[in-house]
Amino acid sequence: MNLRKGLISDLARKDDHRARRDGLTIIEILLVLGIFSVIGAIVGVGSSSLLFQSYFTNTVERVVRTLHTAQVYSFSGRADSSWGVHYESGRLALFKGTDYASRDPAFDAVTDIPAAVTITGWNDLYFDRLRGVPSVPLSILIEVSGRAGTVSVNEQGGITRP
Repeated sequence: MNLRKGLISDLARKDDHRARRDGLTIIEILLVLGIFSVIGAIVGVGSSSLLFQSYFTNTVERVVRTLHTAQVYSFSGRADSSWGVHYESGRLALFKGTDYASRDPAFDAVTDIPAAVTITGWNDLYFDRLRGVPSVPLSILIEVSGRAGTVSVNEQGGITRP
């Protein structure tokens, strides 16, 4: 009987010790939170870099597409007119005519540009009706968070991208 009591009390003490040890200490919780914070910071920096790269690529494509559309519309004589492209802060507009100020806004096609993007070197540009040559050669610098590239339109209407 004594042996049985001793065995039961030994098992009870082991279970009691395990019960106290099954929880997490504050140090273990802080260690896990620290690891998650480091992982979160690494993922956050990587994803913002991808976001800015996406802004750059998409903006270049939007600018080139809009310039090309204006050129094709002019070359084909769409609406019996020349077509141009205008940029103002955060907006790129395809317009009918040779002057943005005197255009017919009903024909405008506006594309939004993200606020993180900087575009410099822009002059309003239109393409000659039926010939498709630009009114002026143009070099447009597009910058996003340290990445930059130039979209150019030459005298013959060739459009190059970075």
